[in-house]
Amino acid sequence: MRLVGDAEGIAALRKMVDSNREYLKFLLAEAGSSIDHTAKFRDPDGVRWQLVHNLVSGEIEVRRAAP
Repeated sequence: MRLVGDAEGIAALRKMVDSNREYLKFLLAEAGSSIDHTAKFRDPDGVRWQLVHNLVSGEIEVRRAAP
C-alpha cells in the first residue's frame, strides 16, 4: 500500500494517526469495502478529505473532497 495525493491531505492524515490510529484503520477498511472505494474524513481545521483506494495498483490517494 502506497499513500499518494495531496501533500496537505497526507499531512492531515499523519496527524490523525498520531492521535487516533484506530480511526485510520477504520478509514482504510471503509475505503476498501465501499462501493466506490472511498472514505471521507475531516482534519482538525474542518477541511474535508477523501481517501480513494485503487484496487489495481494498491495505492491510497488522498484528495480534497468536493463541498
